[in-house]
Amino acid sequence: MAQLNQAITPPERVGPPEPLSPTARAILKDRMASHAQEMSGLVSAIMLLQYSDVVTRADRIAADVNLSRPITNDATELNASLPEKFFVRQDELKAAAHALANAGRTANPYLVAEAYGKLSENCVRCHADYRPSN
Repeated sequence: MAQLNQAITPPERVGPPEPLSPTARAILKDRMASHAQEMSGLVSAIMLLQYSDVVTRADRIAADVNLSRPITNDATELNASLPEKFFVRQDELKAAAHALANAGRTANPYLVAEAYGKLSENCVRCHADYRPSN
């Protein structure tokens, strides 16, 4: 029961999403489109228990989560327009994608389901933090 309560705990955000600059949104636009395609294929692979595809897609998601934290506050660093919390969420996503790939390697559907739940929770939390509602 404790796991269920933890799984359905809503994100911390109470108000609207945190604002991102137009520059930050431009940085993320193409990346999120690619990410969305990968996630769609991942869900399909998970539902069909296609473990090699789960591993491949989860590994690609982990590899694609690679925006570097800015080294300085120099305006020439495009990533400086992204808040630190974004990079924290990115690190969590990368770890969750690696965990899902490892679960896929076991070919255990229950481990895959649990790992996917953690990955998708991370996605929802980041979207809740930064993506405007429609």
